[in-house]
Amino acid sequence: MADLKISELAALAGNNLATADLVAVVDNSASETKKLTIGDLVANGVTLIADDTIPGAKILFAAGGIATADIADAGVTTAKIADDGITAAKLANESTVDLVTTLPSSGAFVGQLALDTDDNALYCWNGSAWLSLKASGSINAVTGDTTGTINITATTSSGNVTVAATIDNTTAANQFMAGPTSAGGTVALRTIDGSDIPVATTSAKGGVIVNGEGLRMDSNTIEVNNDVSASTTHHVVTYNAKGLVTGGRVLAAADLPVATSSAKGAVIPGTGLAVDSNGNLNHSNTATPGTYTKVTVDAQGHVSTGATLAADDIPAISAAKLTSGTIGSSLLASDAVTAAKLADQSTCKFGGAGATDNVVTFPAGDYKGQLFFDEKNEDLYIFTSESFLPITVISGNLVNAGTYNANTNLVGSVTTAGSAAGFTAGGALPTPATGNLNYYVVVSDSGTGSGNAPAVSLAPPDMLISLGAGSTFQLIDVSNAIAGQTASNISVVATGNIAATNVQAALQELDAEKIGAASPTFTGTVLLGQNAVLAFEGSADDQHELTITCTNPTADRTITFPNVTGNVITSGDTGTVTSAMIADATIVNADVSATAEIAVSKLANGSARQLLQTDTNGTGVEFTSNVDVPGTLDVTGVATFDSTSTFAGNATFNGSLIFEGATPDAHELTLSVADPGADVTVTIPASTTTLAGLAVTQSFTKAQRGTPVALTDGATVAVDFSLGNNFTLAIAGNRTLGDPTNVTAGQSGVIVITQDGTGSRTLAYAGTKYKFAGGTAPTLTTTAAAVDVLAYYCESATRITVTSLLNVS
Repeated sequence: MADLKISELAALAGNNLATADLVAVVDNSASETKKLTIGDLVANGVTLIADDTIPGAKILFAAGGIATADIADAGVTTAKIADDGITAAKLANESTVDLVTTLPSSGAFVGQLALDTDDNALYCWNGSAWLSLKASGSINAVTGDTTGTINITATTSSGNVTVAATIDNTTAANQFMAGPTSAGGTVALRTIDGSDIPVATTSAKGGVIVNGEGLRMDSNTIEVNNDVSASTTHHVVTYNAKGLVTGGRVLAAADLPVATSSAKGAVIPGTGLAVDSNGNLNHSNTATPGTYTKVTVDAQGHVSTGATLAADDIPAISAAKLTSGTIGSSLLASDAVTAAKLADQSTCKFGGAGATDNVVTFPAGDYKGQLFFDEKNEDLYIFTSESFLPITVISGNLVNAGTYNANTNLVGSVTTAGSAAGFTAGGALPTPATGNLNYYVVVSDSGTGSGNAPAVSLAPPDMLISLGAGSTFQLIDVSNAIAGQTASNISVVATGNIAATNVQAALQELDAEKIGAASPTFTGTVLLGQNAVLAFEGSADDQHELTITCTNPTADRTITFPNVTGNVITSGDTGTVTSAMIADATIVNADVSATAEIAVSKLANGSARQLLQTDTNGTGVEFTSNVDVPGTLDVTGVATFDSTSTFAGNATFNGSLIFEGATPDAHELTLSVADPGADVTVTIPASTTTLAGLAVTQSFTKAQRGTPVALTDGATVAVDFSLGNNFTLAIAGNRTLGDPTNVTAGQSGVIVITQDGTGSRTLAYAGTKYKFAGGTAPTLTTTAAAVDVLAYYCESATRITVTSLLNVS
């Protein structure tokens, strides 16, 4: 670049200036021009500026740019400090008030305050002396006076004034301080005068005069004006007009009135009675307690002995004494009825057929199993309670083998005896043989016999009998014999209400007494036998019937149908009973199921928000707005009480108590409890008060205190801080105060320690929680009965600050 004048050079913008940029400088010492960097020019050129030549306005200091060391001592004057510029943080300790135990010789500045921490007196330095400061209206001096009866003295120490009062000693006995007796005047010491005491009345206490009337003075004591000999024995006494006992003697029997049937009085035990040493009147006899069927009675009616009734004690009773009842079979011993006791025909009756018609006339049966012997035909019958039936004899007489169908010539049915003899149902008659001798079959269906049956016309009830030999059975023609009989010649056994003894008469009697199948009429009692039922077909002849039966009755029962038209209701019926069918006041409590639910619409209307409860007599129910629950009210959901609620007993809440307050809004007061591990009782004081909260600043208007807890004396004294704040300990030996349990930060209190009558007891401290001033535990006062107080404050669960007040007396 060609040489140019400085004025011809291009300008260098300030923001492009760099430390290494060069400038031309004339070095006068060398008389030549030299180059110089901008960095060297600035760094070394500042040192060449003369002092006090740069105006302050030309210097711009950044905030906090002047170091404390750059400010000269006392360089900041009062004028340089802004009003309210010095805050409390800038004031050094004791910069405004000097805390001292002895006033210094002078103050640091006029107006300086000094507080004497020994007596809390405040002083101010005025430039030459310390002035004591007193509040306006304070008492500067207290002066006593000892010129009167009451002497007042005042002593001052460290700003505290102690005022004491004494009374002059009396000049004689029994003096007191009072005014004159007759009028107002100066108070002085004098003896009590009778006029000083008000006169007693029936309603007010006061002075009285003892002048007789049963009283007297014994020196300075009022006593009863009477003297008798003391005695603990019950006496008959005499007394004077004042009610005072003047004499007495031991109570004698003659003093008691004799008891009569109408008046109480004294009695003497007679025969059978005795009086013990305690005066108790009792029966004189004794007996062993128990239950007896036979007893012995003395002349006074006392049971003297008891025993069990023996057979010999029961007299023989004639059978003539039995006028009613029957002797049950259980009373008859086995084999007790001998043959001699059985009357003729008692077990078997005798009779037979008539001489001409051969029709057997049967007697009336007396009991089931009774026998009847037909003497003419030599047949034996047995009574079945309905009729006499012939007894089948297996050997030696005819044996029924079954029935025979003459239409098919096959055996129709067989009996057990017939089957054993070779007769087979559905088979042909067997060939007559010795094994079926005297066995017979009865023809059940008509026809002509073939095979081993005779080839003749057969009809019921013909009989075919085996003679034990031959090729065919023998015919006994019964059908023709019966056909030739008339009903009047066939006998029947009269039984029940049937009096006829032959079939014809019996049929006529039944026809006259029978009940028609259609619309029968019954008179009297209709008895249905065992397990009998009434079955109704209904309007359709089908497989469905209505059956009426009964459970086996254990006694006579009667079911009466009412005199109304209607339907019978059964236990299986539903929805049939109407309210008109139920009489008023018929349904009682026991008729209502415990699981029944009565709809609200069934209840009579009450007023809004009323409840249904029993009345005061407990005999009815009523709607009420006042609910009195004598037992337990168990509310499973949320319970809201709109007004005042009174609980006479215990109210149990499984949840929280929520109070809406005066305004029904979204904000409520909730009382809740932590789940207790055992029964816990919280007692609210019986006075109007405000409850305190743990997390609320408190301002108590009454004293708060707890009963001091007595610690149990022992080698190591256990301390449980959860039991209280203040503790007492009476030590009877050298002890160690145990490491406390349940320590909670913030707890404070005192432990009052009392020496026993011996004294000289020491106390050590267990654990590391106890902290003392200077790390040294206090030494207890060892005087007998001396009292020391340990004041403590729990800084944390592991640190307890302790200070001591020794020899408190």
